[in-house]
Amino acid sequence: MNDPNLTVEQAAQQCAKSSMFAPYSLEEWCEKAYSMGSWRSLLYIGYYTGDGTRYVNEAKKHAQSDDVEAIKALAWIYSTGSFVERDLNKSINLYTDYLNHKKNKSLTKQQLVTVHKAIYTIYKELQNWQEALESLQFIIDNDEDDNIFFKNEMLDISK
Repeated sequence: MNDPNLTVEQAAQQCAKSSMFAPYSLEEWCEKAYSMGSWRSLLYIGYYTGDGTRYVNEAKKHAQSDDVEAIKALAWIYSTGSFVERDLNKSINLYTDYLNHKKNKSLTKQQLVTVHKAIYTIYKELQNWQEALESLQFIIDNDEDDNIFFKNEMLDISK
């Protein structure tokens, strides 16, 4: 842990591994990773302690600083209700901000599909079928792996 050659990536990996294999050292590794610049490591501390306030605050701070991955993290936080009151509409707005962000013009097709799957799931839960169909159509057009499942979803919604 005190290795002078330790990188932030290595510390973050140890933090994540600690959650599965060495929970007794999780806080130490995650705090180390955080001190080196990995704010996402606070997620593991939040799960471990049951208090994700620091993670949520860091995600908000980074999102306000135009960090697109923080915007996506906040969208996930609000869609799942992890550490906050669940707010699906806020989540949709954040996912939309993420997709429309100027820094995301080079997202891979798979990254776009992943976000559209999250948006689809939320719209489906909200029973906003028109918006759900739009995300579903994007998924069908761009994801060969789950195409049959989502085509069946499209048929079910269209009924």
